[in-house]
Amino acid sequence: MSITLSRHHGFPLERERSIGLGAGRQSGASPDADIQTPRRLTESIGLAIAVVAAVVIYALFIVRPYSHMPLKPFLATFNRGNAEVWPMQIVWYAAALAMAGLALFPARRSSQLICLLAAVYVAWVGIAYFTWVYPALHLSSLWAAVFTLQAAFLLVAGVVRRDLVIELRRNLASALGAIFVGYALVAYPAIGMLGGHPLRTLPVFGLAPCPTVIFCFGLLLLARPPVPKYLLLAPMAWALTAAPSALGTGVVADGGLVVAGVITAVLIIWRDRISTWQTVAAGLSLALMVVLSGHDNPEIGAAFVLLVVMFAQTTRRGMRSLRTGGPPRPESSAEVLNHQQLNALP
Repeated sequence: MSITLSRHHGFPLERERSIGLGAGRQSGASPDADIQTPRRLTESIGLAIAVVAAVVIYALFIVRPYSHMPLKPFLATFNRGNAEVWPMQIVWYAAALAMAGLALFPARRSSQLICLLAAVYVAWVGIAYFTWVYPALHLSSLWAAVFTLQAAFLLVAGVVRRDLVIELRRNLASALGAIFVGYALVAYPAIGMLGGHPLRTLPVFGLAPCPTVIFCFGLLLLARPPVPKYLLLAPMAWALTAAPSALGTGVVADGGLVVAGVITAVLIIWRDRISTWQTVAAGLSLALMVVLSGHDNPEIGAAFVLLVVMFAQTTRRGMRSLRTGGPPRPESSAEVLNHQQLNALP
């Protein structure tokens, strides 16, 4: 006798796979394994192309640096900007530590609070950096809109829809997420200081978009699967636009933008895959964005088109689930435990 459990019965995709794999192991059925192997190879094509493209293109950028601003005026910009927004850096470092604490020790509504703080912070960077500190940046108004839109999507996914549930777990994704968060907060400025530059002249968390984007990648990896993939697009667009020129300028820490971005995108696309064609399409889309590295106009355009498509798909699936009585919104482990305790009461 076989039992089929689907998403419509409240079982997430990851649970379906684990049940299916367990049943296959118990029955010793080899046909399923024979089918899964070529399917997984097909699904990995797009992601493999994206990874190879990233390695090749950024190796070429090391050999032939991308056109860039000289380091001295770059640091002078942040020297002035850090002084103008002081002491907001301390405020946002405190908020980041609060987010990390809520992820490490989740309580009721802790994930929603993390997403709210992250959304407000991303909006702050979009406004403070692109319209106040560095309005002369190419497409600064557009980038301000991109960061503000990302903040709105964080609110929608994490607070309203609760599709984004952030809590630390014991797995590879959470470990990498914690590393990226620590890199953005500690290692990023430390690398600059080791290069002989005073902290006040460095792009730091609380103002600069580069460590902010790395921090966002870390939060997405800390989230429980599946992660809404449209939340990847704005950070990836900035990472792949800013990294080539920043590396050419001599900001070594911005190498973490590409590493964190590619690892986060590949892991989430692979782990949360639904169908073969969607996985291949997502991998090829990532490869396209990598190829467009350093070109802000087409990078933003590609991200915007993909954003509209992915958000529309997510909204359509959500409406379909509501009409068919689909599974409830994901909850944090603390909320699940609280519900279990309430149900146990006489």
